[in-house]
Amino acid sequence: MAGPRRSNLQESDRLKSPMEYFVSERNGEEKPRVLPFAILLAVACMSSLGVSARFWFADGRSLQRLVDYQTFKLLSPPSIQQSLRCATAYVHRLTEHSSGRDLAIWENWTQWLVGQFYSPILRTQNPRWIVAGGRGDCSERAAVLQDLLGCHGIETRFVGLGGHVVLEARTEAGTSVLDPDYGISMDLGIEQLQQQPAGQVAAELIRRGMTVPSSVQYEQLILTDFDNIPSDWNAPLSPRLKRLEEFCEIAFWLVPAVSWLFVVWMVIPVRD
Repeated sequence: MAGPRRSNLQESDRLKSPMEYFVSERNGEEKPRVLPFAILLAVACMSSLGVSARFWFADGRSLQRLVDYQTFKLLSPPSIQQSLRCATAYVHRLTEHSSGRDLAIWENWTQWLVGQFYSPILRTQNPRWIVAGGRGDCSERAAVLQDLLGCHGIETRFVGLGGHVVLEARTEAGTSVLDPDYGISMDLGIEQLQQQPAGQVAAELIRRGMTVPSSVQYEQLILTDFDNIPSDWNAPLSPRLKRLEEFCEIAFWLVPAVSWLFVVWMVIPVRD
């Protein structure tokens, strides 16, 4: 009786891999479940590759724009009104107007994957990616400006103008309309501009160097009633998409980390 007991003790003391506990019965035999481990290992490798791609595919100009952008955010403006004008002109120079761009898979593979089923999430609201890409539409450039002014404690909100989007800033001096897409800043709010005599806004824009047709067209945008809807102060253009994008960014880092933890746990021997 002593011999078998010693054998059982030796067997119980043997170090086993957790993989040996992932077994299934088939034809009366126990076989390890290799498939779950293989899937987990593939997820860990592919998600890690996605994280690495963010750094591999980033070009020098994108990094330079980001460094320049972060430096500008840290600068202390001499006055609030001057900071509004400088920030608007800066975003206008830093980015180019385009119809917008879809987020690339190497920028955030989780967000790109979700975007294959829900396309609006492919249009980022993250100022970092807009600056890195160097281009954006009116709403995306306004999002960059909102981020800049928010660093200095300036309240802003998006205002729709017949399909065009501008930013309205609120300071102690009053409200101002800022349009980084055109590089325009005006020391009056939307409601005040709409109450100006006909032709006065266009005349001011012409005085600043804008062409006559563009000035007249811009004044018509200011006066339009179509899609003239302001957002909440300091709110993103689409809060729901913003939250979903933030979740995708967390998943971008969390999925590979958790996957590798489980892979390591499954291969390190443990005592039975």
